[in-house]
Amino acid sequence: MLSIGVATATAILGFGASALASHGTSPAPLNLKTSSANEGSTSGTWKFNAVGVGHGGFQVAVSVCDNVNDGNGVYGQGRVEGYGWSSSIGDGNGSAAGCGWDGREIYDPQATWVNRGQYQVCVDDFGADTCGVSQWFYRH
Repeated sequence: MLSIGVATATAILGFGASALASHGTSPAPLNLKTSSANEGSTSGTWKFNAVGVGHGGFQVAVSVCDNVNDGNGVYGQGRVEGYGWSSSIGDGNGSAAGCGWDGREIYDPQATWVNRGQYQVCVDDFGADTCGVSQWFYRH
């Protein structure tokens, strides 16, 4: 009888941990810039979708802005653990009024949810593009 109780408790705890890990998160600020010169920036939010919402992925809703009239475009891009950077979303009008918009879910097509996502804003300048320091965002 004791071994059944332990197995049941283990199964319940295992299920609880799995359910907790796959929950969605509330939106949090995603305000980034390319460098201290602030050639480009983002302003918006990020969150993780719950299992069954979209693809359980890393959801971003940000404006991507070119802040300097230097002829270099600005773009934002994201990724999830195990994958390279996604296609980019840019500010097509340069430093003129208005910004580009990136409102999408970045996800692992082989999984029901992801645990880590990353986003960065970059300047399309000569040579290797200059990108702001990007951090990993975690599902809590």
